[in-house]
Amino acid sequence: MRFTALLVAGMATIASCIPAQQVADNIGQITALSRDLQTPAKSLSILDGPLLLTGQGNFPPVIQGFTEIVNVGTGFLNGMNPEEYSPADSDIIFESFRTFVKVHQELLNILIGKSGLFSTVPFIGQPVAAVLRAVEGVVDSLAFSLIDMAESAAQRLQEETDSLDGSLKTAIDSYSGLQLS
Repeated sequence: MRFTALLVAGMATIASCIPAQQVADNIGQITALSRDLQTPAKSLSILDGPLLLTGQGNFPPVIQGFTEIVNVGTGFLNGMNPEEYSPADSDIIFESFRTFVKVHQELLNILIGKSGLFSTVPFIGQPVAAVLRAVEGVVDSLAFSLIDMAESAAQRLQEETDSLDGSLKTAIDSYSGLQLS
C-alpha cells in the first residue's frame, strides 16, 4: 500500500534517540493502515469465501493489508532503541497508542461481525486467523516496548493492550473455523 515505501525508508533513517513525537507518528502510520482496511473489510460477503481459494474477491486485500501492518510494525520495532521518556512524552506516546487501539478494534469488530459467514469452513477462515496471529505478535511486541519506554504511562498502556488483546483473541477465534480433535 502507499505507506509501505515511505515507512520503510523512514525506518531506515531512525536514529538511536527517537523523539516521542516520532514514535507517536510511527504509531499513527500503523493506525492509518488499520483505518484504510476498514472499507475492504466492510465489503466482505459470503461470495468472498470461495473467491479466496482463487485469490480473488475482497479477502486478499484484507489479508495483504494485515500483512502490511505486520511488516510496518516490525520495521518500526527494529528501528526502536529502548529509552525512557518523560511523563509529558509518555503521554504523547500513550495518546497515539490509544488511538491505534480504538481504530484497530473498530477494524477487528468489522471482521468479527463478518466471521459468521466463514467460521465453519476452516480453509476459508484459516488465512485470516493466521495473519491476525501475526498482527497479535507485532502488536504485543510494540506494546511491551512502549510500556518499557513510557514508564509513567505504563499502566494505561497495559490496559489498552489488554483490551486490544481481547479483541484480537475474539477475532482469531472467530476465524479459526472447525477444530478437529
